[in-house]
Amino acid sequence: MTLKQLCTAVLLQVLSFAALAQGSSSGSIKGKVTTSDQKPAAYVSILIREIKRTLVTDEEGNFQASRIPAGTYQLEISLTGHETLDTIVNIQAGATTSIFLQLRVSEKQLEEVIIRSYRNRFIKTQSPYVAKMPLKNLENPQVYTTVSQALLQDQLNVVYADALKNIPGVIMQLENNSAGGTVTSRGFSTQSFLRNGVPGIIGGGTLDPANIESIEAIKGPSGALYGTGLVSFGGLFNRITKKPEESFHARIGYTGGGFGLSRLDADINTPLDKDHKLLMRFNAAKYAEGSFQDAGFKNYFFLAPVISYQLSDKTKLTVEAEYKKEKANSFYRLFVDGANTTGVRDPRDLNFDFKRRFSSDDIYTTTNTANLFAELQHQFSDAWQGRATYTYLSSQADGMSGYLSMKAGNDSLIRNSSYTEYSNSAASDLQYNLNGDFKIGRMRNRLLVGVDIYSATTRSSSPGNVAFDVVSASKPGAAYSALNRLALLDRVKNLPFTRNKAVQNMYSAYVQEVLNITPQLIAMASIRVDYFDNPGTKNLTRDTTTGKYDQTAVSPKFGLVYQLVPDQVSLFGNYSNGFQNIAPILQPDGTISSFKPSQANQWEGGIKWGLSNGILSGSLSYYAIRVSDVTRPDAPDRPAFTVQNGTQYSKGIEGEITAMPFKGFHVLAGYAYNDSKLKKSSPALEGLRPGSAGPEHIANLWLSYHLSEGALKGAGIGFGGNYAGKNIVNVSTTSLYTLPSYTVLNATLSYEQSKYRLIARVDNLTDQRYWVGWSTTIPQMPIRFSAAAYLKL
Repeated sequence: MTLKQLCTAVLLQVLSFAALAQGSSSGSIKGKVTTSDQKPAAYVSILIREIKRTLVTDEEGNFQASRIPAGTYQLEISLTGHETLDTIVNIQAGATTSIFLQLRVSEKQLEEVIIRSYRNRFIKTQSPYVAKMPLKNLENPQVYTTVSQALLQDQLNVVYADALKNIPGVIMQLENNSAGGTVTSRGFSTQSFLRNGVPGIIGGGTLDPANIESIEAIKGPSGALYGTGLVSFGGLFNRITKKPEESFHARIGYTGGGFGLSRLDADINTPLDKDHKLLMRFNAAKYAEGSFQDAGFKNYFFLAPVISYQLSDKTKLTVEAEYKKEKANSFYRLFVDGANTTGVRDPRDLNFDFKRRFSSDDIYTTTNTANLFAELQHQFSDAWQGRATYTYLSSQADGMSGYLSMKAGNDSLIRNSSYTEYSNSAASDLQYNLNGDFKIGRMRNRLLVGVDIYSATTRSSSPGNVAFDVVSASKPGAAYSALNRLALLDRVKNLPFTRNKAVQNMYSAYVQEVLNITPQLIAMASIRVDYFDNPGTKNLTRDTTTGKYDQTAVSPKFGLVYQLVPDQVSLFGNYSNGFQNIAPILQPDGTISSFKPSQANQWEGGIKWGLSNGILSGSLSYYAIRVSDVTRPDAPDRPAFTVQNGTQYSKGIEGEITAMPFKGFHVLAGYAYNDSKLKKSSPALEGLRPGSAGPEHIANLWLSYHLSEGALKGAGIGFGGNYAGKNIVNVSTTSLYTLPSYTVLNATLSYEQSKYRLIARVDNLTDQRYWVGWSTTIPQMPIRFSAAAYLKL
């Protein structure tokens, strides 16, 4: 220690002791820490040396502390490999001292320093998208789950569907049919159509995780802010994409594994000018994979460039694009509609090998998607900010697909195929959101006012499905190879093709208010009005139009939050509404019946907590959803007619915990129980669980430990998996078909240094044989080993 440092330390000790000797009066301190590139310095530890007290900044770089004895103190921020930042502050009795600190490291450098430090990398404490305004999780009266990029990397997730397995209560039903697959949540099926809070995909194809910063799963009806068409009564998934940063960094990696897995991906970020106003980030992936079955493949390449330009201190323009070209077989599906008459009650009862695909590799579909996103943000004042977004989505697909269905007797399969000459979809969305954050008296008000105009057009040409042939499931013989591309083209060439054009328009307006009645009591109120205009589906072959209708729906939402411990423990409750549009139906007597939207009303309550910089966070909630105005057969008197007086109930509990019991060790766990029932339905389904509701019990777990010291510094290990109870996918009052429960375990082993990362993963560690589906039986992948190497620049 130099003489100057010694004198300074002695002086500070004398001053602090003198202040303490004057009495027990105390004051407070608050402040903000930023990086050299003006980004919030999250999860940075600040030591108050004289009283040995450590403060930690939140995600926005803010920190605060109270009950500090009046006096003069030295604050110290020490980062490994970088110069220590010291500053002196004077705490006055009964007053709050504000301070601003700027580190001499960039955001990227800071992330590299604290990546293995005492912070929970799997937690995101707030989001600007979930409530369409910046809002902390503990301030939001609704449950949502965030899957961070750190978790995706820790698990070596190269498939979007695997990322969703970290969300409590979510289970895959149909893989890669569109928008990353169909899953069930809170007893309802849903998909991933949103991107940064706006429409993000149209048409089919695979979602790649290369451009994902995080995934937000918002639970329950969310119509008050997101409307219809892009969400379900069970919730929604919102992909948050990677954004340009001010410092250069790059990461290039390759993953290889069993069943032909081969993936090359890159993430390159660079400023384009010396003032760092023009920034670019480029993500890309080249993916190829075979199948554990005797046929089946998927390959694509994916590009996602983004450019941001700081037009002024208050205005920023961001333009993003995504392009993907994919060629793949449709996923394997065995429909079990015939199980009620064959006596088959379980896929284990079927007398055939699920490793047979019963199709050939040349039965494939080609899909091209090209999407554009533009966002203009403007800060009108400290209190008001505007965000305008324009989205253009397009998708083109052509080719062949197929599925299997059972015939009477459990050894006969019908091979159904389809040919799509073309299916072209295009959609545009224009949104404007105005956010205010101001006070009326002593009450803080956060206001959102928004408008949304969405339009989509789809053109298609197809002869429809073809029942190609019937084969023996156990001994198909020479007939097994009869279904191929040439044979299917020959079958459909003389069939009449139907060419359609369908248009949908939606015009919406919404408003939301978040009011701090007291610092601890927060109220939220939202309402959205949607006008849905469907000009109908035009049959271009026959020059006829059917299904024309328009509907208006209003979705309210209310919620309360009371923070038992400010910024640490919250009690919450909400009522939320969602709706789904229903098209007119041609009845058997030739009349056309029009319907109003079906409505879902949810009541939810519970507790959230976020303690000590992520050492322990999570939530526990109970929900009850009632869906009214469901269409159903008018049985028993007129079963061929459709009426709108059915109801469905879904209730349950969900809990999740993210913890860091000690340095480097992370725990992520979730459990969900769901009880769904059809009420006032057809006689065969009355009082039963819907076949699309998924299992009653679902659980997920991930344990991760990384060493930050010693000879093995940088080594890590991960272990976890998923449990799903039995899944009744085909049900009636006389019989049912059930997929058995399963537990699937996965493990990873990694080693990371500043310039590279190595990681290996084993999927389905115990080689569990299991199936997922929705009125289907879809066998899942057996044990597989994969490994990846990443170079960081």
